[in-house]
Amino acid sequence: MSLATSGGAGAGLAGGGLSAAAMAHGGPNAALATHTPPHNAQYSSIPNSSGAAAPPGTSYAALGADLLDKNQSFLNGKNVRGVSALPIVGVDLYGDGCGVGYFGPMEKEEDGGKDDPDGGEMAAMMKAMQKVKAGTLAKSIGNFNGTIGTNVILKKENDKSYKAVKKYLTKGAAEGCGGVLNEALVVDGKEINEDEENNNTVVVIPRPHLLMGARKLSEINPAAKCTFQSILPKNNKDDDDNNNNNNNSPVIDQDNSTSSISLTTIALDGNSRPKGDDYDRVAFQLRLNSKKKLMTMLPEEAVGLIIASCRKNVRDAYIEQHPESELNPQNAEDPEEEELGYMDYPPAFAIPGWACLDATLEALIDAAGGRASICGPSLHQRSIAACVGALLPPPVSANNGGGRGLGGGLPPSSKLQKLLSDTMQTKDAAAAKEAAKEAALKREDPVEPDAFVPLVLLVGATKEGIEMTAVQLSKPQSPDKELHCPFGNISVISSVCYSSGDPLSLVNSTLDELREQVGIIVPESEEPTAIVTYGTVATQVQLATKLKSALQQYGKEGKNNDDWDGWDQDIPLMSTKEECVPTGLAVLAASVHGRVRLIVSVKGTDGKMRPKAKIGVAVQDASTCAVAVSFNYFGGDVKKWTKPKVIFDFDRRVPAGPYHIDFTAAECAAHFNHGKKNKKSCSIEDDHELIEQAKSLEGSRGIPDRENAALQLRFRIYQKTRGGEWIRVGDDMRPLSMEHSQKDEGESGEDNLVACESAVLEISLNSVGLITSGLITNGETIVQATKSARNSKLLRWGGITFFVLFIGGFLIKSYVEERVFERDTQRVMAYYKHAAANSFHDGDERQARYLVWKYKGKKEALWRRLEAKYGIPVKHAWEWDDEEDEKAKEEDETAEDLDGDEGASEEGKGEEL
Repeated sequence: MSLATSGGAGAGLAGGGLSAAAMAHGGPNAALATHTPPHNAQYSSIPNSSGAAAPPGTSYAALGADLLDKNQSFLNGKNVRGVSALPIVGVDLYGDGCGVGYFGPMEKEEDGGKDDPDGGEMAAMMKAMQKVKAGTLAKSIGNFNGTIGTNVILKKENDKSYKAVKKYLTKGAAEGCGGVLNEALVVDGKEINEDEENNNTVVVIPRPHLLMGARKLSEINPAAKCTFQSILPKNNKDDDDNNNNNNNSPVIDQDNSTSSISLTTIALDGNSRPKGDDYDRVAFQLRLNSKKKLMTMLPEEAVGLIIASCRKNVRDAYIEQHPESELNPQNAEDPEEEELGYMDYPPAFAIPGWACLDATLEALIDAAGGRASICGPSLHQRSIAACVGALLPPPVSANNGGGRGLGGGLPPSSKLQKLLSDTMQTKDAAAAKEAAKEAALKREDPVEPDAFVPLVLLVGATKEGIEMTAVQLSKPQSPDKELHCPFGNISVISSVCYSSGDPLSLVNSTLDELREQVGIIVPESEEPTAIVTYGTVATQVQLATKLKSALQQYGKEGKNNDDWDGWDQDIPLMSTKEECVPTGLAVLAASVHGRVRLIVSVKGTDGKMRPKAKIGVAVQDASTCAVAVSFNYFGGDVKKWTKPKVIFDFDRRVPAGPYHIDFTAAECAAHFNHGKKNKKSCSIEDDHELIEQAKSLEGSRGIPDRENAALQLRFRIYQKTRGGEWIRVGDDMRPLSMEHSQKDEGESGEDNLVACESAVLEISLNSVGLITSGLITNGETIVQATKSARNSKLLRWGGITFFVLFIGGFLIKSYVEERVFERDTQRVMAYYKHAAANSFHDGDERQARYLVWKYKGKKEALWRRLEAKYGIPVKHAWEWDDEEDEKAKEEDETAEDLDGDEGASEEGKGEEL
């Protein structure tokens, strides 16, 4: 399948995602179409060795785990170590001549001397100087097939050729590739004359890599349409939404075709006709023998022959320079068995931005499989390979070897490296001088300014497309640290690539777009330090002419513009050799394999210095493609697909993801019901309305609606390059449908599907356009999920009620006990006040509280003891108050009576008197 998928319940989630509905239809929670990448991020520098001597030697096996590039998902430590003794084959498949380069095998390294550490360090230093003196290990062996380029030419009307090709197609590259290379493949045009192609002696498959992974003839890019115009079928219309009804080509066409080669669409799943799904492929139909039936060859099978031939050429070139090598079949015990050993050589491919599509790369990976596929290919952007190749120092010779330094001199730098180094030194010195001047005026200590980061434009073109890439180079590395990578970090700012039958006509528009993107992403950047062209010599000459004209126009426009960015004809234009891409690709592949690396001394936790390997060059890529998603809530109805919503846009920092999309049956049911009422609408645009309708469909009453909507849901991923159309990646997915584990007899297809309540889809994009997805679900059906939700709800509310009652009971109990305690304390104090007035206990609150606490639960015993001791009954505090009030009242009444009697007697006396 084109779209790699993985899934499982309970998988961990990282990062933030959005619901399918909210993300697909805009609103405040919609996914951003443009993701601003951190192009100006700072990266930590590589630690230096503590001393002048080189760090002790270390084995490759011990360091391999730290050297693998995490962006290369097809490499792992075990496989990389398994091919460390084999050359890495770099193939510029999309170049006009298909240049081939290689990086030599990893040398067997022994650990530094343990008994004599000083001797080990000296040996390592001498070995490092020998490597520097030897020069770069990346070599170019020319083009794949001489002047033929990437055309695959097979002999026609030849029985051996026919049998070899038939064996290759039926048994695969492991068994049949050698026979095709020896018996059928025409190499460098030596076996044919100029007019023999017209005399039907050969069959030419033109540039088959342009059709790799294509599902339909309508999906091929404009350049491929120009290349294959002569063999395209007349009625090549196909429809993405009607199962390709207009192009129902059989797997093998009828024998009424008289041409030697033609194009058709086949089905890989065994069907007699394509159905418009992910199993459809565009394929070649070959007539190698007029008396035999037509052969059907996939483009990746034709590309597999190119890759096998490149591997063989690398093996022959390496053996020619190292005849004593173990890779020479003549040195093996069984030469015949080792004859196809080159099929295990690890490949690397340079992919232009306009070809970075998931289907194309999946087909390329299949084509690169060796005999045992012990190590997958490494995939790199073609412009980055050109950048690394342009920075490589020239080969060491007697004229430029020099004589300075221990054990020999350092090789000269490339023109680009020298220009960048000089510019960086000049800019840094000027910035430091300016900082010192400002600090002196402010009477402060000078602050060290940030290092200047040069901006370089890489411009390349082939017959099928044009590439323009802006990169920033940082972390300069001296040759004694790493010869192959003068700069340890390459950060891609923007990459503008277009496929076209006339790519040179797009130079001005592409440069305008790149200039605009650079101004948006890194507005603080200065004008480019250099513009580097790559490709064939003739192409570079034409590119230079057009670039000079465009830069002159920029200079004229910016004379009176205060906001001018400095782009003009003064920017240096530098050309490169034709083998720039394959040699740079070989170095990039060697870097991700751990063969190009820095070994530095790092202080461990125990205080000892230990060797540590660092990758030779780190690349931060930017996406050259865009990825979007689309939803259908009506069983795949053609007119009900939502517009593609971009989740990964152009120039986004890659690898990117995983991006999470949440699917729920309730939201799908809301969209479905809305679409039934509004025939012209396929979804709910208002997020608030969607949430309300989804909530109303939750619970047991909404089970039928949710089940139906979940089974109707379809999901689709799209991908496109600049200037291209959206291309569907893989088949339509059904995230909320799963196959029943207990399949009834006679049930198949829709009868065996059950609806899920929810699922999460993860989508990731790698540095060259490969898309991976993973579906995560707990496997619960809607009925099970409803029951679980109901049980969870009951359990939740029951738990809440229990805790409220439990905690509330404690609070009430504590409150009551505290009130009783205070009441009894006041009772004891009131008792002492009346029973033992003016004693130590009278008014002693602490004593009263102690007695109440001591007799907690035995208050009656306390009252009895107090009554027995003082002979006065224990009353409540308010009872004493009432008694006092009564006594006071009685005293008042008594006082009034006494006064009355006394007055009467006095009155009597007076009368008497």
